[in-house]
Amino acid sequence: IPPYHRYTNTMKLASSVEGKDDVGSITFAYLVEIVKTATAHDIQSIGTKGQERLIGIIQITVIEGIDLPPMNSDGTCDPFIRLSLGQQQYETKVIPSTLNPKWRESFEFRYLSTSGDSIQASLWDSEVGLNDNIIGDTEIDLTQIAPNKPFKYIFGLDHTTTKISLLIKILKFAELGPAELQLQKEINDAEQRILTEQYSLAATANDIDNVGYLIVKLIRATNIPNKTMGSVDPFVVVEIENCRSVTPVRENCTEPEWNLTYRFPINDYHSILYLSLWDEEDLVSNVQLGRIAIPLFNCKGLKKYILKDSKLSGVGKGEIVVETTVFYNPIRAAVRTFTPKEEVIMKEPTKFDISLLQRDVKRITAQVEMLQDVGEGLDQIIRWRSKPVSLFSMFVFVFAVYYVELWMVPLILGMLLLYSYLYMRFGRGKLETYVSSQVSTPYYLRSGRGEGDNNVDEASMTITERFDYIWNLASTGQTTLDLVASIPEKIKNIGQWKNPYASCLLAFILIGASVALYFIPVRYILLGWGINKFRKFGMDPNLIDNMEVEDFLSRVPSDPELEELKEPSRHQKRGQ
Repeated sequence: IPPYHRYTNTMKLASSVEGKDDVGSITFAYLVEIVKTATAHDIQSIGTKGQERLIGIIQITVIEGIDLPPMNSDGTCDPFIRLSLGQQQYETKVIPSTLNPKWRESFEFRYLSTSGDSIQASLWDSEVGLNDNIIGDTEIDLTQIAPNKPFKYIFGLDHTTTKISLLIKILKFAELGPAELQLQKEINDAEQRILTEQYSLAATANDIDNVGYLIVKLIRATNIPNKTMGSVDPFVVVEIENCRSVTPVRENCTEPEWNLTYRFPINDYHSILYLSLWDEEDLVSNVQLGRIAIPLFNCKGLKKYILKDSKLSGVGKGEIVVETTVFYNPIRAAVRTFTPKEEVIMKEPTKFDISLLQRDVKRITAQVEMLQDVGEGLDQIIRWRSKPVSLFSMFVFVFAVYYVELWMVPLILGMLLLYSYLYMRFGRGKLETYVSSQVSTPYYLRSGRGEGDNNVDEASMTITERFDYIWNLASTGQTTLDLVASIPEKIKNIGQWKNPYASCLLAFILIGASVALYFIPVRYILLGWGINKFRKFGMDPNLIDNMEVEDFLSRVPSDPELEELKEPSRHQKRGQ
């Protein structure tokens, strides 16, 4: 049974007089909460009317602490965080001997009408065999946090530089009116109708930050291999952005069925839905059998997915049957595309990997070689190595400089982008998105292509500190190489419509820019842009400005990401 799911039931009312037919029916709705305990008496029903009403779910991720005060004799601390809402309470794990702990743990609270509107968060120092010492606490007012949007909360201690970072997201349930409280199928139809209206173009201005809504129905998993020792106890983790849900475990089952429905608010139409299949273990860590990444624009109905491995590079174990439905407003999604991308807190930090470093060096080398090829081609034209080509190029250059106006430039680029779409759609017979199983080999893998702190005192470093410093430096270099190599790849993938939504959006923006440049002189556009910059920073000197081009490119996949999102072929051998 999906947790916190709304159910309805209709019962006929029989007449108390013999011979008379049914006199009517009664329909009621209820929410069921399942508590995993040893006794059945702890299973509670929370109705829509009564002492408690379920408002929503509060997801809190405890990120990290900075500059904690020393509490131990060795100048360190053994910190943990305690969170409480009403009668619900959670604690993070204790991180020993540190002043800069990183927890990255997530917890879910039931937001009940009787729980109050504030969460108590406290920082503690663990003492083995003694009473724990409180370092500081704070009260988080839930009424000040917008629902369905991530909110980063930072609290510090007085007269110190200590800071604790939390990420809070409130998932509120939509209230259905009495007319919608009918049979389950009618409830689903009502939900479809309500969401369609909510994200229609006519309702764009009602809530510009509410981009969309995702419904995921996890049906079953198949083709899970048996283990040589022990049983397979599978469960699935569903993730998108900073939202995560875990299914119940199906014990000793290689063909598990769930038939559970999960709902997620969408803050960015470019987000990726991740489904991970796990095997629960008793004495050791759980084993990930497979994983699949599904872009939202590819969430279209019922489909069976072949799972990839944990790194999304090879074929994993098993398949998942899932039905996905996305409701979104294209105008809100377009506006959100040019704002900073939401940080995924639960993502594992990047670690140094020599194979990734080699891959990034090949990518940069291949791009440099391509630029050299372009430069050599232009040099040959200028030096008249081929007179017909040079003569034609000269006429094209003269014609373009003499006749082309500035407003024509974005129009030409937009038309070239649309031509690329038509060519890939009809010229090849099929539009290849970046999850297509027919994605070509990345250019940097083709033959012939691509075969910290500056004041660190190394003399005072220990061997361990030097090793850590070199490791962090290598990790930073790897990240930088990946960033530099990704930019031209993203531009190329826009032109090849690997992300259809982003390419279509850019085409319309370029054509719209050409219309604006045709009617409005460039000097007035630059003047308006500059005045707007002065206006924004004049109203808020501490405003963090956004880079629209950078924010847009962050939604476009690089070539390694294309490989991760590519669906494996059924003919591909496992482990390759």
